[in-house]
Amino acid sequence: MIKKLRLERFKSFRDAELILGPLTLLVGTNASGKSNIRDAFRFLHGLSRGYNLAEILGEKWVEGGVLQWRGIRGGTLEAAYMGERTFALEVSFDIVDHGAVARGLGSAESRDAVYRIEVEVERNGKAPRVVAEKLLVRGEAIFDSHPERSPLVQDDPKRLKVRGKPVGRGRPPHLEFANSQPVLSQLVDHLRATKSMKEAARLSLNAFAAMRFLDLSPEAMHFPSLPGQTVLGDRGENLSSVLQAICEDPTLKQALIGWVQELTPMDARDFEFPADQTGKILVTLIEENGQKISANSASDGTLRFLAMIAALLGPASAPFYFFEELENGIHPTRLHLLLQLIEQRVSTGEVQMVATTHSPQLLALVSRSTLEHASLTYRLTGQSDTRIKRILDIPDARHVVGEQDVARLHASGWLEDAVELSVERYAAR
Repeated sequence: MIKKLRLERFKSFRDAELILGPLTLLVGTNASGKSNIRDAFRFLHGLSRGYNLAEILGEKWVEGGVLQWRGIRGGTLEAAYMGERTFALEVSFDIVDHGAVARGLGSAESRDAVYRIEVEVERNGKAPRVVAEKLLVRGEAIFDSHPERSPLVQDDPKRLKVRGKPVGRGRPPHLEFANSQPVLSQLVDHLRATKSMKEAARLSLNAFAAMRFLDLSPEAMHFPSLPGQTVLGDRGENLSSVLQAICEDPTLKQALIGWVQELTPMDARDFEFPADQTGKILVTLIEENGQKISANSASDGTLRFLAMIAALLGPASAPFYFFEELENGIHPTRLHLLLQLIEQRVSTGEVQMVATTHSPQLLALVSRSTLEHASLTYRLTGQSDTRIKRILDIPDARHVVGEQDVARLHASGWLEDAVELSVERYAAR
């Protein structure tokens, strides 16, 4: 689970911190910086795929002219805040060795970890490079390019030197890495790295690799897919084959049918997956009266519902999801059911979700525990940087929310006004 994300000089953030829970909602006006938080998580995800910095921030192409990675919006030109030379991201998270059980080493153990990377993005045509990086597990440095009291001299413009974790009473190893790629993704194959260093790096990369970013497209969800493709694409690709895999489990199939009946006006009683001449299948819903509705005829809202259910119930569901505008395509009278499904799923501890929303009504429907992790992204009048504050940490918010409808507070702009007023009060002291 990811606990905290710190953004320093990254895109619209000068210095901000996001505290996460099982379900973290991000509210705020347009252009307030919510999507930039998504970009920060995508940077970490790109790192986990072994890409270099130019590929993470730009694009990654493979043979055949296939685009494998879309990069970060704005590339290197807009990665750093207001023309700054560097940006830094720091994430606090749990690393879990699920393989320990299979290896007969007991239950999966969770350990606190902190990872930090600082990247230089000069604008004179030079490639981006890592200028500082470290990984701590339970407060102990697995590696650190700038250890306290004994800074290493970074005298090679293409290499980054780090101090590794010592073995027993021996001296900590000094290792060198190419600074064009994060150390974390190079460490697992470094010849001089210790076994414990490689293992910590591997588990950290697993945590970032588990992230998924759903920006569902009706066009992608209309496409047929091959049976066995059980990973839902970020745009909703493979929806039919993921739903087919769910329906192979009678319990999950009944849950799927139940949610479709609740979330849509359709009286769905079954699914079928007819194949075309290439062997690809397209989901078809069968209503109680026998009427059949294929994905080609289903509404965009219905397909979006199905994709969300597929993401949460599918056999290859991810531990971390980022949803843009959770309420899109959802009728207001069905929002509470969607939220119920999500809160049930994240309560198991198997899935964590971050979602942006512009819907005051959705905010009003969340449980108190979810509201604790709802944060406002905002910009103060006359200031260019984006800031983040948990809604219930806004002065007087807990009292006001207890007496008034939080949806009305959000819709009226009270949240933004309250943080603005609190800054004015502080400045006047």
